[in-house]
Amino acid sequence: MLGTWDTAIEQTTELLKALRARHRGLMHQLLTGKVRLPGFGGEWRSVKLGEVFKERNQSGYNNLPLLSITAEKGVINRDELEKRDTSNEDKSKYKRICVGDIGYNTMRMWQGRSAVSSLEGIVSPAYTIVTPKEGTDVQYMGHLFKLPEMIHRFYRNSQGLVDDTLNCKFPEFAKVRVAIPSTIQEQRAIAQVLDASLKEIQQQEAKLEVLREQKRGLMQCLLTGRVRVPVA
Repeated sequence: MLGTWDTAIEQTTELLKALRARHRGLMHQLLTGKVRLPGFGGEWRSVKLGEVFKERNQSGYNNLPLLSITAEKGVINRDELEKRDTSNEDKSKYKRICVGDIGYNTMRMWQGRSAVSSLEGIVSPAYTIVTPKEGTDVQYMGHLFKLPEMIHRFYRNSQGLVDDTLNCKFPEFAKVRVAIPSTIQEQRAIAQVLDASLKEIQQQEAKLEVLREQKRGLMQCLLTGRVRVPVA
């Protein structure tokens, strides 16, 4: 009986590996223009990030909920984190982040620590908050910032003597040059494909966690004798 769950866990794990590999391939093909979606053509435009983003540097919004920007879950309420809250009691210098902003860890942008926000709240001053200008799709840019080639550009543009002190404040961020689709329609179409790919991964991740939880429950029941397996 436990072997049945082991098989399901193994198959779901292998499927997840394939989906993640496919997602990486889609990112590389679509975010670099190597493959174009049907119905779109024309040259992409080369821009500096400062041309398509502005910094949001607003403080004094202590009435807003405290948020955290995570690598895996994106922007979430701080209460959802398991680790101890080490934030300052004085939140007067904490930064406001709004729906549709991108927040990134100023000292970890070169590790891909960024996320598009679907919440409004405040975050630690250790984060930089940027807002897309008109004609820029935030979901597309959120995916672009996770592209390994892009993360390397942030690394090259970060300031500091060693990795532990590297930081990418807005002036450095604004200098990074990227090639993006000339129309927001193409940006959105690419983002929708990548969003769908990520959703499929998340669904399988949730399924895998359920299977593992079910197996843990079965082990407690079957291996302690609390539940007996019927004789065939």
